[in-house]
Amino acid sequence: MSPATASSLGDWLEKHSTATGLLTVEDPVDPGVYEATAILAQLETPSGGPPVLFANLRNLSGERSPARMLFNTYSKRRSVGLALGVETDTWNDLLEALPQISANLQKPIETADVPVQDTVIQGDDLDLRILPWTRHVEMEGGLYFTPILAAKQPGSDRYNLSWNRVTYLDPIHAGVHISPRQLWSFQREAEQAGDDLPVAMVLGHHPAFNLAAAALTAIQIDEYHVAGALMGEPLQVAPSARFGEDLMVPAGAEMIIEGRLIAAHRVVEGPFGEYMRYLGPQKLSHLFEADAITFRPEPIILEIFAGHRDHLNAHVSIHASLLAAARTAVPQVTRVGWFQGGGPTTAVVALDKSADGQPMRAAMAILSAGNLIKQVIVVDDDIDVFDAQSVMWAISTRVRADEDVIMLKGLQGSLLDPSHPGFGTTAGFVIDATWRVGQTRPPVARVPEAAVSQFPLDAYTLKEA
Repeated sequence: MSPATASSLGDWLEKHSTATGLLTVEDPVDPGVYEATAILAQLETPSGGPPVLFANLRNLSGERSPARMLFNTYSKRRSVGLALGVETDTWNDLLEALPQISANLQKPIETADVPVQDTVIQGDDLDLRILPWTRHVEMEGGLYFTPILAAKQPGSDRYNLSWNRVTYLDPIHAGVHISPRQLWSFQREAEQAGDDLPVAMVLGHHPAFNLAAAALTAIQIDEYHVAGALMGEPLQVAPSARFGEDLMVPAGAEMIIEGRLIAAHRVVEGPFGEYMRYLGPQKLSHLFEADAITFRPEPIILEIFAGHRDHLNAHVSIHASLLAAARTAVPQVTRVGWFQGGGPTTAVVALDKSADGQPMRAAMAILSAGNLIKQVIVVDDDIDVFDAQSVMWAISTRVRADEDVIMLKGLQGSLLDPSHPGFGTTAGFVIDATWRVGQTRPPVARVPEAAVSQFPLDAYTLKEA
């Protein structure tokens, strides 16, 4: 296993178009009237849909946009693996590989070769309407993109990457939803000093770059270094068109909107189709003012098929971070899964248990790693954490509710949790569905493997009714 070799998004698509099953739509498409996502919905399968490149898009002025747009980059496991340079079709292999790849932090390198600044639009020519803003699902509150925001901590050289939903407001303004993590704290630091926060909205880059933005990295780590780790070589950066060296931007990006999160201003934004498969609520979000749009020739915007498998699988870096956190606390942890059908609020942990206190300690490590998880089910290593039926078998046969279900109150909740949206606390639980150490386990009812080998199915004639 090796990380991806960094290149442009276009180069990555050309290299992996056959392996990912890439489809290209050459017909004119208006993503602002659900046309792109209507096509994606018809291509969706239980295992995800193929990547789809829309090559002829209408912008908000009704003209052909200079940008193309790619959806479903992360819809299938194989595509996620190819983004990271991991040849696998299994989710567990991806989770095992990601912490190893992420650990090889690489310092970014400044370059004079800046494809993303081939075209620079600013001043009176700046107009966000040239872009193919998208409506994803019914009842969304506006036209959206899901870019990566790159920002530098005030008074520091440390960069943060975050995946955000951004809605169009007018030719130079957008509303940005920010979760209460590092970008949130950067904005608050600048705002308390009376300053706007310069940011770069990266609308397209190598798929591994976006996965770096989803990782639950330690607060002191520069996430440009994490991007280099996942991309397989140092991230190349250059001074921004608007802010110069005060904001270094990814030189190999497809398209960037440079601008500022305006201090002491908020705007109404939402609803939006979220990875929970529900509409995320309307809320007060941050006001972004654009200063420049820069892009390479024939840029490709990497967009998410919101509320579908593409959206959930893009959280693979978070999932891998939870596995690493659990193993740090309890080395006996073998796998960590979550229920992909319902969004990542419930984690399942398998461990090769050697002490009865390990399930609770592993659960606490995962709950402490972030605010997405509110429910943890801990099972023995014989249970497939990715198979809901197997997990429910463990709960049904190894749990006494009065001893093994631990209720938790006062947890920090996710802003997008539909059961308790907003900034208040939530509640959760831990289910210890493991056998007690030393407990006699009943034998599992199964046909002997020797018998299956002795009497192979192809030795018999089976008649259909």
